[in-house]
Amino acid sequence: MINITNDFKTIQIAVYLTDLDKKETSAYRFLLPKLMSSHTDQYDSRLKMSLALENLYGAYFKIRVERFANLSVMSIIMTMVDPGIVKDPDLLESALKLFKDVLFSHQMFSKDIFEEEKRMLIEQWETLEDKKRLFAQTRFYEHFFEGDLYAYPLSGTKADVVALDLNKMMTYYQQLIKHSPIKVVVNGHLDEYSISTIQRYINEDRPCLVPFETSFRAPRPVKIIEETTRDLQQAIVKLGYHFGIFRHDPLYNAAVILEIVLGGYPESRLFKEIREDKGLCYDIGSNYDYYKGVLMIAAGIDKQQVTFAIDEIKKLVESMKEKGISDDELLHAKAYYKHQIKTSLDSQSVLTKRAFIRDLLNYSESVEDRLKEIRLVTLDDVNQALNHLILDTVYVLKGDVS
Repeated sequence: MINITNDFKTIQIAVYLTDLDKKETSAYRFLLPKLMSSHTDQYDSRLKMSLALENLYGAYFKIRVERFANLSVMSIIMTMVDPGIVKDPDLLESALKLFKDVLFSHQMFSKDIFEEEKRMLIEQWETLEDKKRLFAQTRFYEHFFEGDLYAYPLSGTKADVVALDLNKMMTYYQQLIKHSPIKVVVNGHLDEYSISTIQRYINEDRPCLVPFETSFRAPRPVKIIEETTRDLQQAIVKLGYHFGIFRHDPLYNAAVILEIVLGGYPESRLFKEIREDKGLCYDIGSNYDYYKGVLMIAAGIDKQQVTFAIDEIKKLVESMKEKGISDDELLHAKAYYKHQIKTSLDSQSVLTKRAFIRDLLNYSESVEDRLKEIRLVTLDDVNQALNHLILDTVYVLKGDVS
């Protein structure tokens, strides 16, 4: 168990279950934490569970399923008020009893809740095209990550969801709880007695033995995809760049700074030149995925300006590769990067998740070490990172003109 001592007014108890990311279990894995946290054998309806949490001074569960390179991580996090604040000595133990049941004590999930969650997930797929940005993101991923598991929906496909079976869900849950790597993180103002109490109820740490692998295919000739959809007044454009710089690489911090300068904050090149100066888009930004070693640009563009806007974005990136960035851009991006890290120290949820990721990936650097590494990044480092950018995929979603 990882213990983080902080003076927050709440206590977080987080349980992370890690496994190899696989197509065949994606839908079950996506739906499972929703079922686990929605009811237990004792509190066998959403209403009863809600009342149980309300009686714990408004405690709540936050669930998530995420991809980290080749791994799938399911998290169930309980956040509750510090018992010392409400002066209730029984609160922690009562909360832990409930959390233990959520994790380990399901004899059978409610058929009604299972069918309801399944139906809502199917409806999300059936209405996906109405959610234009999500639809564009899904289709872009299918093309950009073609041949990679990142192209496969985190929730599974609609066919996967339709095929979900309650008995198979129970079997998957039982195997998961029995064999899956588990890491517990507790975060808050906790004394030794409180820590030992948590360990009595939730002490199921099992190491992750699945090797963590960051990889992506080799660059390819640029793939261009144009699609149309109904009721879209603008165009959604996405550009995917092969980058090849991963979290563990020496140029990692330079790559982060590059992405900030390019499109990662309000003073970025894309925002100022493409949006503000040339007025070619409604919104624009970039994102660096350091587990896959890719950089992606997304923009909402006037449908009459699509070709010109894409050309200007491509020219901007090529100009950066040719001329590099300025001293001022480096200075401001470093300041922004360091500010983001420092302000994250005030977020309990960020600290909880960061502790888990550091443990999972065996990172040992301190915040001070990280800030020092950022200070040492040079213009030459960023320019080296720029040379790794190779345009790979251009995706355009436009309104149907018919």
